[in-house]
Amino acid sequence: MKTKFLLIILFVACTISGNCQQSPKEYFEISVDDLIAKADLYENKNVEVIGLIVHMCGVDGKKMKLKSPSGAILKIVPNDSEESFDPAFKKQLVYVQGVVEITRIEKAYVDKMEKEGTLLCHIDHTPCKDKPWVNNKIESGEDIEIVKKDIANLREQLQEKDYINFVTIRSVKVKLLDE
Repeated sequence: MKTKFLLIILFVACTISGNCQQSPKEYFEISVDDLIAKADLYENKNVEVIGLIVHMCGVDGKKMKLKSPSGAILKIVPNDSEESFDPAFKKQLVYVQGVVEITRIEKAYVDKMEKEGTLLCHIDHTPCKDKPWVNNKIESGEDIEIVKKDIANLREQLQEKDYINFVTIRSVKVKLLDE
């Protein structure tokens, strides 16, 4: 009886302190479409997905745009902020493991970006970091039409709900599918 009681106390203390040896991480295999549709259920969960990398950030290679066969878009970033992705992933089918994060865009953010005339990254709709591209668009006058189009697209999505979920996987593993 004392042994069971001690084991229970040890388990509770270990759980509260967070110093317990954790079991290996389980990953939910899920399609990109299902992940996007049920994102709230998978926030902060470990998942694995397969998809086509249709764009990679040209500035630092730290963002990729993964597309499902039906067109759903998922942002992939490295877990380690010092790392960047291998350019060989672009236009390739990849397998990704990582943790799901959700960023919400609301009307106030869209209003601010419109007022500032900010050119947005087409991966996650944050201000674009590609200064040469941004400067080129401003100098040519193309920035105004691009901002209008991006803002209109975001406003259209906001008509369905009060916010837009942008789903990201903070990747711990990305590999070409044929490896």
